[in-house]
Amino acid sequence: MFQKSLTILVFVHILGGMFGCKDVDKSKNRNYFYYNEDQNITTLDPAFVKSQSENWVVAQLFEGLVEFDDSLHLQPCLAKDWELDSTNLVYTFHLRGDAYFHDNAVSGLKNTKITAKDFVYSFRRIADPATASPGSWIFNDKMDLSCFSNKGKNTPFPVIALNDSTLRIILSKPFAPFLGILAMPYCYVIPEKAVNHYGSAFRSNPVGSGPFMLKIWEEEVEMLLVKNENYYGTQNGKSLPYLDGIVISQIRNKQTAFMNFAQGRYDFFNGIDASIKDELLTKSGSLKQKYQERFTLNVAPFLNTEFLGINIDPAFKSHPLNNKKIRQAINYAIDRKKLVIYLRNNTGFEGVHGFVPPGIPDYQYPKGYDYNPEKAKTLIKESGIDLSKAPKILLTTTQDYLDIVVFVQKELKAVGIEMAIDVRPGSFIRQARKDQKINFFRASWIADYPDPENYLACFFSPNFSPAGPNYSHYYNPVFDSLYNRQDTSISERNNNLSKMDSLIVDDAPVIFLYYDKSVRLVQPYVKGLGSNPQNSLKLKTVRKEF
Repeated sequence: MFQKSLTILVFVHILGGMFGCKDVDKSKNRNYFYYNEDQNITTLDPAFVKSQSENWVVAQLFEGLVEFDDSLHLQPCLAKDWELDSTNLVYTFHLRGDAYFHDNAVSGLKNTKITAKDFVYSFRRIADPATASPGSWIFNDKMDLSCFSNKGKNTPFPVIALNDSTLRIILSKPFAPFLGILAMPYCYVIPEKAVNHYGSAFRSNPVGSGPFMLKIWEEEVEMLLVKNENYYGTQNGKSLPYLDGIVISQIRNKQTAFMNFAQGRYDFFNGIDASIKDELLTKSGSLKQKYQERFTLNVAPFLNTEFLGINIDPAFKSHPLNNKKIRQAINYAIDRKKLVIYLRNNTGFEGVHGFVPPGIPDYQYPKGYDYNPEKAKTLIKESGIDLSKAPKILLTTTQDYLDIVVFVQKELKAVGIEMAIDVRPGSFIRQARKDQKINFFRASWIADYPDPENYLACFFSPNFSPAGPNYSHYYNPVFDSLYNRQDTSISERNNNLSKMDSLIVDDAPVIFLYYDKSVRLVQPYVKGLGSNPQNSLKLKTVRKEF
């Protein structure tokens, strides 16, 4: 406890030194954007980010070829334009000529312009099995990566620098949402020189090209980003970013963080949990009267599916959850309408379709599970499993979602299914899920890019974890065959994707809970902070007007 307090005092002293005095007068530093992150941040290396908390920070430090706007339309970023050839296999990107990496005296970077070779290095690093990036799956079955095997070691890497400003990417088969993949943090450009210098310490010494640069990171305490004075971006003729920097606190207690926001110490507050939802919101999801004149509430659809994952690998073949009828029974046993109203204060949509959440244009949503406890009881009988003699059903969750998991526990007990709960840190769950040490866990999937395929990739068998996001180890040859048909017409592709989602509903490798909404509270003087279905945080165009 003493050590932590000492660390905080040291950080405050450093900030005081930077801002002119130990007792910081926030009015002098009010052009810094203050927010709290209650979730863990373990890395600032784009190759290894795994959570929204990490994505939010690296999106300020790094950039890629393209980016999504708040309407989910792809926009140029470090690529000023691009072409796709008639085979739908070859992408050619033309880079802007005024983008530079952050100066970094330690690694020797000074006025270093970004070139096509930097993207070749960055993409190769992600794809190389030796890197062990959790994002390596994004290129699986899309490019010929045999160059990383002994058999194909003489095969060229399919990302080529034609010259300093021209990059070519060659796919092995057409893939409609490929441009969206390039907007993911895994595809941000990084300087080889800095990675070679820092090695694994690049995680805490990031060097990118974004609108902000890392100044200080006291892990699990606070982080300071400062304005990149050499950033190329402009808006209405004015240089970006408008802010002088960003200060990110890491207070884990949501109530304490909200109190700080209410007292004006933070400019922005994201999300709700059981500890504060009834203080903030009515059951219908609107801001309570006492806060309406103090803050701005932004509630928007969020491309995030909340679910309970089940590992149905043969390693768990003797477990009752490996029986499809038991999994279907659990889906029928949950009253999702009650869950959304009373546990989420209407900040979500009932999970009554498939795995793909609402908000994706032209998608044919399949019918999911309604609330039918009698049907659940019938399926349990049809399963032929005596649950009193079967292995125990144990659901692993974090403390943040305990209220939802307790609700599920009561719903299942009402139909005759006993379920125990194991509360663990998120880091433990991620590792245990990866190592197949647990087979029932609370999880969510946030869109990396707004296409149904991004959700359905979670059930494609070549994406079995740990190589990819198929944590259920779900395998269905019909599903895989449909997934491989991404080169069809738009209408046929959409139809195939919907069929795949229907297979997930029927086979039930997951228990559907709800589709999320983003909930953001903003101080009234903050301008330009939009909301978007990916719930990404974009601060380069944010300004503060007092």
